[in-house]
Amino acid sequence: MNSPGPEHKLLDAFVGKWKTTGIIRATAENPEIEIGGTDTYEWLPGGFFLLHQVDVYVGDDRNETHEVIGFDRQTGSYTMQHFDNKGNSGTMKASVHNGIWTFLGDSLRFTGSFSEEGNVLSGLWEQSEDGKNWSPFMDIKLVKDKAN
Repeated sequence: MNSPGPEHKLLDAFVGKWKTTGIIRATAENPEIEIGGTDTYEWLPGGFFLLHQVDVYVGDDRNETHEVIGFDRQTGSYTMQHFDNKGNSGTMKASVHNGIWTFLGDSLRFTGSFSEEGNVLSGLWEQSEDGKNWSPFMDIKLVKDKAN
């Protein structure tokens, strides 16, 4: 019978409810936009997949996303499949090296890490038009709810 492995256990760091804050960086065309809300991660039955629920405001625009995260033993990477309240869906791959997490999609990339205490996750989202040249896009910080 299959059971979760050490790769799955690395996802434990995400489990809990988080207060999310950040900014979308200003550009020549647009001002800085504040981000605020919550991210919640919980194990699905069996302990193989995490359910990630996002409920944040980007400025005045509410964004709700459901994402499933798991480890693909065949590829040796984490898979992420998301669906949002605006009809969008997509996939990303994730990896962790020396405590640094990277989420990689076709046009978005996140690089970040947990604080030593494990109660803060912060990092930078970047965007790319060609998947090669990346530009800073969004600074994000998640602080774990003390009740978790």
